[in-house]
Amino acid sequence: MAKKHVVVVGAGIAGLSAASYLLRNGYEVTVVEQHTLPGGLCTSWKRKGYTIDYCVHWLMGTDGESDFYRIWEELGAFDNEDGSSVPIVDFTDFTTIELSNGEKVCLYSDLKKLRHELLRIAPEDEKEIDRFCKSVEKLGNLSMPALTEQNSLVKSVRRIASSVGGFTTMMRHLVSMEVYANRFKSPLLKELFLTEIPAEWSLISLTMGLSQQPKKSAGYTVGGSLNLAKNIERVIRGLGGTILYGKAVSRILVERDVAVGVQLVDGTSIEADYVIGAADGHATLYHLLEGKYLNKQLEDIYKHFPLFPSTVFVAIGVDKDCSALPHIFTPYLKTPIRFPDGAEHRRFGVNVYHYDPTLAPKGKTLVTVLFNTWEGEAWEELYRKDKDLYEREKQRIGEEVVDRLESIIGDFSAHVEMVDVSTPHTVIKYTGNWKGSFEGFAPTKRTLSVKVPKQLPGLRNFSMIGQWTSPGGGLPTAAKDGRDIAIQLCREDGKVFTSKR
Repeated sequence: MAKKHVVVVGAGIAGLSAASYLLRNGYEVTVVEQHTLPGGLCTSWKRKGYTIDYCVHWLMGTDGESDFYRIWEELGAFDNEDGSSVPIVDFTDFTTIELSNGEKVCLYSDLKKLRHELLRIAPEDEKEIDRFCKSVEKLGNLSMPALTEQNSLVKSVRRIASSVGGFTTMMRHLVSMEVYANRFKSPLLKELFLTEIPAEWSLISLTMGLSQQPKKSAGYTVGGSLNLAKNIERVIRGLGGTILYGKAVSRILVERDVAVGVQLVDGTSIEADYVIGAADGHATLYHLLEGKYLNKQLEDIYKHFPLFPSTVFVAIGVDKDCSALPHIFTPYLKTPIRFPDGAEHRRFGVNVYHYDPTLAPKGKTLVTVLFNTWEGEAWEELYRKDKDLYEREKQRIGEEVVDRLESIIGDFSAHVEMVDVSTPHTVIKYTGNWKGSFEGFAPTKRTLSVKVPKQLPGLRNFSMIGQWTSPGGGLPTAAKDGRDIAIQLCREDGKVFTSKR
């Protein structure tokens, strides 16, 4: 009997994961990707001897004990091309945030130190600080349902955590940041909790990552984000999979409400027994499928659900050792930086990669600065109307960031030998992500409580996976989605699923 042929649209982590698991279960797989590299936004690029890393700051599932680690291990994500294992760096601090009064607050990985630090600036909130630290500890001890079938976060955790009394803990972390911040008396703590995360997002946006730090289960993977994607890609090729790069899909071919393949922009058609949409959700539904398989729920989701932002991302190569600096910090800017999209920014996130020697030549350091922006369409319009102005604005922002860092940390600008600026237009150009959003739908109580359909009404032999079907996003969720769709297809075809290569 001939193998069933599955076409996967998109070589992000979800698409790569689906391909890898399907191949080891006897399917023929072709992955079609518009870019020339795997990984989607899990990516890196080279400039003047530096490797600029865009994605991973910490990765859930690096401790060797969790279900997510098992998925990464099955995919080969931690196995480098030279046979070595990807080194993992665990930090003593999660981040350092400067408040508007100049106070610097370190969110330590150790919860006892974190409690002491919060009490230092807000002793009047001791009871609420104790509740916060205990709740973070309980959240970290919950077993995340990585190897169960995909469901909404609330329902999945309800199923596992209810037996150990963890559901109440989980629900507490779904409250909005604004509501939670108002539980504190101290204006400093209120400001702290609203510094980096939007007011309407759930508290879990902060505490999920923070809760994994004491367990050392969310470390940094040395070598950068693209290295992880290439490690997974190498396994796929070894299993006989086909990956077509530089091939954009123009539409998903459908006959009598059955997906039968894809048509590429160059006119080529690829037949398939099953199609998996692992690319941008909006583009898949509204363009590749021409809006024909929407229902009221999906229309409401894409019309009303808030999105993760896009980014203005500045990478700087400096010819000095920056190991004395915090690995990640958020300074407060008394004078805001103004963008051509109309936004003003009083903060930006700084990552100092002195802990990853693979990203810079010996004795030098990669530094990146991240601004979140929801004005992706404004950047697209600027690029379309005036490319020269767009380039000048990029250069201005890069120069201003260097000047600000000089004033913040000193002895910096004279050592700069590379500056590279990415905008929402860059994200859209290379990934096609709707509005440049980097993780799909934002984590609010509403979005995290909804199961976004992966199968579409009236369309057979087709599924969607990835960030746009799993609100809250994240690489582990994407990898799990690929595993889950392989389990589903095996069940439908009467196969016994295996994760073995």
